Amino acid sequence: MYTIRTTDYDFNAALDIIEPMTAADLGREITAPRWSDFDGPEYALRYARLAALMKAEGILGTIFTQEENVRYFTGYLSVLWISRFRPVITAFSADTAKDTSLLVTAQEFANASGTAWVDAPRAFSPQVAPIPFAAQMIRDIIGDSGKIGIELGFGQRLGMNIEQFTQLQDELPGVEFVDITPLAEAVRMLKSEAEIDRIRFAAEISTAAVKTTWESLKLGMTERDVAVSLGTEMYGAGAEVSSTKQSVWGVMAGKRIRHANAVADDTEPLVVGDRILIDGGATYKGYVTDFIRTASYGPVNEITAKWYDISHAANSAALAAIRPGAIARDVYEAAIDVFRAHGLEAYNATTIIGHGIGADIHELPWLGAEGVYTSETRLRAGMVLSIEPVLGIRLGATAPTDEERLLPEGIMIVEEMVVVREGGVELLTGGVTPEIWVVPVEETEHAQ
Repeated sequence: MYTIRTTDYDFNAALDIIEPMTAADLGREITAPRWSDFDGPEYALRYARLAALMKAEGILGTIFTQEENVRYFTGYLSVLWISRFRPVITAFSADTAKDTSLLVTAQEFANASGTAWVDAPRAFSPQVAPIPFAAQMIRDIIGDSGKIGIELGFGQRLGMNIEQFTQLQDELPGVEFVDITPLAEAVRMLKSEAEIDRIRFAAEISTAAVKTTWESLKLGMTERDVAVSLGTEMYGAGAEVSSTKQSVWGVMAGKRIRHANAVADDTEPLVVGDRILIDGGATYKGYVTDFIRTASYGPVNEITAKWYDISHAANSAALAAIRPGAIARDVYEAAIDVFRAHGLEAYNATTIIGHGIGADIHELPWLGAEGVYTSETRLRAGMVLSIEPVLGIRLGATAPTDEERLLPEGIMIVEEMVVVREGGVELLTGGVTPEIWVVPVEETEHAQ
């Protein structure tokens, strides 16, 4: 059987437990294989923290099936994640003296052995049903009764289908599967310096790609042309090219400036007066980028410039409020206070102004209004955040009033990535100006 969590998880208590831990708390050494993402102590700390939280919850062990979790806790790396036919499952006991394991299809055994640090990887034939093998691994590593964690919660997706999960429950009738999501998310909130180095590099090549792309903007380009320029620059600089975690850019321009998270289109050449908003960035060794910048063919009008400056000021206010010990909700309020001061609180387009980021583009904590998930979480040194207060007519709102018809098209937003440090924040996306990049009219006319 499985049980859905019905009470809020105390992230502050969890972080209090794991923040001071070291790799030595695992009680044994881990040796990472040659092609693993990180060294042994990095994985030892992750496992030690996870085990401590499992013990606090009375969870005997956990299995992970989602790519980001499997890679984070084991180092296993493969392009076969693109297949949805064969699950990959790893097993950890809360008793760290026990072996760990990773179950993969037979063709992946060498790859698993070369990238994942686990004690005893296992394999099954691609032509047979995998769940009996998974059940046996769980019996051997964790047991056949009691609470066992699995990804059932917010932001997670099981790496097996419903039929397979039902079979797994039938194979282990004495097991109560419970949600491991908040425990894993708590561990992943605290980034090591090795992780931050990767995120920083991903941000650096992303901002450099945007700067070069802005400098090469010409009239008549399409969104796709912009995306091609971004991709050319960031892949040439080291963005991930052999992985399942692609580098992602949303490109919205001209008539599509309201289309949040749009895939770049090639049907509308851009003209004088069009704005271009890009959102996303490069992936580097499994770690992603998420920031936003805006450019314009020719100067923007007065109301657009005003709203954009206010959104930028809200972002700056949020950054100034970030420090270890700050409550996520208070950072949200610092940004919204700027909107309030200009009489624009009604045009605050979201209930969060930021989120964690790392192996996933959206991680915890969320920095949101009172009542939003994790809004009471205290920030810690080493967290990496994307900060993005959004000013604009609410998405999904009813038809705009006559007054709102005069307001700017699309959202006004600056998104920055930062590391929480003892003295405040380390800005990761400072490589390109947050101001609207204006292509002078004379240049656009010349390009025509």
